[in-house]
Amino acid sequence: MAVIQPYPEPTVYESTATGMPQLRPYLIDLWGRRRFIWHLARTDLKAEHYDSAIGQVWVVLDPLLMAAVYCLLRTVVRPAGSASARNLTIAHLVWAVFFFTFVSNAMVTGARSLLSGRNLIMNASFPRAVLPLVAIVKSVFDFLPTVLVYFAFHAVLGQPFGLSLVMLPVIIVILTVMNLGLGLLFAPLMVFFRDTSGFLPYITRIWLYITPVLFFIVEIPPKLLVYLRWNPLFPTFAALEQVFLGRWPSQGYLLASLAWAIGFFLLGAIVFLARERDFAVRL
Repeated sequence: MAVIQPYPEPTVYESTATGMPQLRPYLIDLWGRRRFIWHLARTDLKAEHYDSAIGQVWVVLDPLLMAAVYCLLRTVVRPAGSASARNLTIAHLVWAVFFFTFVSNAMVTGARSLLSGRNLIMNASFPRAVLPLVAIVKSVFDFLPTVLVYFAFHAVLGQPFGLSLVMLPVIIVILTVMNLGLGLLFAPLMVFFRDTSGFLPYITRIWLYITPVLFFIVEIPPKLLVYLRWNPLFPTFAALEQVFLGRWPSQGYLLASLAWAIGFFLLGAIVFLARERDFAVRL
């Protein structure tokens, strides 16, 4: 005899003074849709790469070509010198571009998640945070192959493999939390202020230039370093630089990275949840 699965109780949004939903039922509802988030992310990825001649290879090839362009730029502006210095510079550019691409893609995809999911929002009842979560899962799927590709470069270029690499998953998790916060923060902005989409490319480009992607930490002038330390990505990339150089990441950098990640996550979650009930009207 077939077992009849009970239908889940519908979510009822009651009026509140703050506009914030009750967190416990909201999180339970969100957790119950984890398989939907997973499969929707995989489906969207397949759809995005379906029309591409080289398909998912472009996920790795795109940031790799960008790293090659920046490598040529570095060679023109500041020659690397010896072979070891050249290999070190190439390795730094490859991993730094891969990681920054992870941040920028997650932020842009998360910001556009509500607009992309307009039909779902208008026709179904579900926690709207599902859509930024799908965007982050997609970004992680795109990012993980680039990490494997980088380790091939790391070995070929003769860079050190040390115990410090065990901290790499921890830093990736911290960066993912920060990406989720950025997605939750920019998604409502994209709904209420459509011009945000025009500013995002400039924001990410400026952020790239002030983050230790195209240069090492030691190359930053002391007077400029005082200001660049306030870049939210600075401690994360500083810790990554130490890890890939075979050194244990500084506790200060890790704590600062965690603080920025939690700060962006809380800010993004508050903004997103406070405005969630207005999304359908604005869309």
